[in-house]
Order: sequence, then structure tokens, then C-alpha cells
Amino acid sequence: MPIAENQNNMQEQLASRTLEDSTVFIKEVTGFASQREVLASEDIYARGGMKLVRKGTHLSPGFYDRLIAHKLLKPIEHLLSIDGALDAKAIISLCYEEASRVPSLAPVLDSPELLERMFGLLGDLKIPAPLSLRLSVMQENRPQLFQHSLIAAMIAMVLGIRGRLPREELRALALASLFHDVGELYIDQAMLSQQHQLSSEERRQIYVHPIIGFLMLRDFPELPKGTARAVLQHHERLNGGGYPYRLPATRIDTVSSYLSVAEVVASLLQRQGADKRISMKMRMNKDKYDATAIAIVGKLFDGPQTLSAKPIDDVFLINRLGQMAKLFNDWNALRKTFSPADVASISTLIERVDSLRMLMIEPGFDESNFEEIMMMANQGEPELCAELTVLLDELEWQFRDFARETERHLFSWNVQATAQLKESLDRWFLQLHQIVSE
Repeated sequence: MPIAENQNNMQEQLASRTLEDSTVFIKEVTGFASQREVLASEDIYARGGMKLVRKGTHLSPGFYDRLIAHKLLKPIEHLLSIDGALDAKAIISLCYEEASRVPSLAPVLDSPELLERMFGLLGDLKIPAPLSLRLSVMQENRPQLFQHSLIAAMIAMVLGIRGRLPREELRALALASLFHDVGELYIDQAMLSQQHQLSSEERRQIYVHPIIGFLMLRDFPELPKGTARAVLQHHERLNGGGYPYRLPATRIDTVSSYLSVAEVVASLLQRQGADKRISMKMRMNKDKYDATAIAIVGKLFDGPQTLSAKPIDDVFLINRLGQMAKLFNDWNALRKTFSPADVASISTLIERVDSLRMLMIEPGFDESNFEEIMMMANQGEPELCAELTVLLDELEWQFRDFARETERHLFSWNVQATAQLKESLDRWFLQLHQIVSE
């Protein structure tokens, strides 16, 4: 079996085990029951036939130990009902609230006609009860994740409407954007904390959350066609550098490609607000994302807004970009030592590093003119400094992502590489990780 296929099978097995185990989600639901009324809508049985909870019972956190001690006959979300579960009407109301609470959404929601179409689209959606339960749990227990889902949904619908997607694709895009991170409900919150140092196994579990979400949604045939697939593919990239399957552009559908742009823009918007950096960053990654969606983003965020007037630390900027220039210089020197067999064995890795280097070259910056550009920055050209700061921010994000990706694929590269090549790559990866960890 090819290595890539074997890795995909392992990821799918991990996602299936995580979903079937459901220990984390049961903890989420029983904790949720301390805030909202949660009832057993039918008798809850273990697979061995033992009745664990009687129909009509009010759940509480005290039921957690009893429920996780057994394999359940049916998934827990099919056995519960809650008061005030989120439906389309409630989601519309929450989107209105979010739009008024977050000024950065103003460029996205600048048209009453657009708003009417968006909320008309949401109003037509039918959300199955088990999915509504999951969304309600996300709202209560993981408010930041829920807020991200709402913002991604609004941006996705704007992209879809302005991109003139057919109605069925718009409906799939709206639902998929709401549920794109629902798989994270099966991952321990402590693992997702920025302060937590992830183990390799934990990182693998996080990277299968799109598969977990897909497995959930595919069981509901009443959903618009393509909804589950868009959730599965929302971290795939058109250049083949995404996950979980590293799909090429030909295997990524339109709904998925629009969702991937909406999800990234939502993250950027939440992190830094609406300014030109969003459209600049998307253009810097044009090989990864749908060209029509990027063009729409550019019109949304490249208007009269200016780059945030955040103080720029010139010394830090110069030192950091110097480190990155050295990293690429060292890679170029290492690349010259590769034999044809080496190139064939790690071709995917070479392509990935080359794409990172293009991020520097396309805006006009590379190792060869580093000193000239830094001299111009030191002479007080604020626009250049601002653009270099955007470049630095994007490169650091890309390097962190690349460092994580190398951990996911190190096994396949090591299998194919010679001992000498492994040693050379290890030295270079050490330098990369030092930059990422600073």
C-alpha cells in the first residue's frame, strides 16, 4: 500500500475511533446540562443491553461517569433533547448581534440587500436536531469557536452570493461554514489551548477534526449536497499543501474552496480587524485559494481602510527577516547537494519550501536584496515597513504551519530518504524550529 494511502487510512481510523468513543463530547453535554435543561428523549442503553438512563430523565454532570463506562447503543446526540436548541431563526438573530458587536464586519455587511439575501438563505435551512444540539453545546461551552463559526458563515455567504454560486451550493456553503469546526467538540479543550505543548499523537488528533466533522454530517442525507464534503475539505489548499489528504485542486469542489477562504478570512478578521492586511495576505497565497473568492475579498478589504497604525519595531523586523533570509540561503546551499534520487524521494518537501520562498519573492523581497530593502525601511518609509510587517507576520504563520506539517509527514520522508540526506534535513529543520519557537 502506498505511504500516502496508508497515512490517510490511519487518519480515518483515528477520526472514527474518536467519534465512536465520544468521551469528550459526553463531558461537554453533561457539563452543558448544568446550564441548560437536557432531557433523555428515549431510554439510553449500553450495547450490552443495560439501561443507563430512563427516558425523560434530566441529565446533569453526575451522569458523565455512568455514560462513559459503557459503549452506547446509539450516539448520545441522537438520544437527547434540549430547551431552546439553535434553529435557523436563532442563528439569524445571533448573526445580527455579531454583525453589530464586531465593527470589523462592516465591510462584509455593507448592503441591506445583501443582508436580506444572506438571512433569507439562513432562514431556509433545516438543521437536524442532533446537529442543532452540537451547535448549542458549542455556543455554551466553546464561545470563541462558535463566534468563529458565525463570522465564517457570514463571510462565506457574502463570497457565495457575490460569486454567483447556484442556490444549492449557497445552502451547502452556509451550513458547512456553520459546522466546519464541529469536529473539535470531540477534542479535549485543554489540548487546543495555546499554552499546551502538543504531543505528536495529540497533533494528529487535531488534524483529523475535518474528518470527524465529515463523518458526523454525512449521516444526514437531508442536508444540501456537498455540505459534508466541504467540511472535510475546508483545510485543503489548491496547491496540494492542505490537510487531511493534501488534495490537488482538481479534487477540491467550489463550495469547499469558498469555505476555505471564508475560514481563513474569519480568523484574520478576528485576530487583527478589517484592514488591507487581509487582502494582502490572501494575494500572497493566491496559489492556495480560489481566484474569484480572493478577488471578492480584495474588494471587501482593500478600500479606504489603512493598515493599522501599530508601532513597528524596526530592530525586530530586520533581525527576523534576516533569520528567514538565512534559512532560505541555507536551504539553497543544501538543495545543491541533493542527488537526483534525493530530489525524487522528497519532491513534496522541496515543492513546499519553494512555495514558502515565493512568498518572499513575489512582493519583491528575497535574500539577494535584503540589505537594500532594510536600508529603505531604516530611512523611514512607513508603507514599506508596514508591508514588510505583513510579510513577516505571514511568513511566521506559514513557518509554524510548515513545522507542524513536517511532523505529520516526517515518517514518509524518512522512509524514502538516505541516512546522509536525513542528517542534512534534520539540521535544517532544527534551524526552522528554532525560528518558530522564538
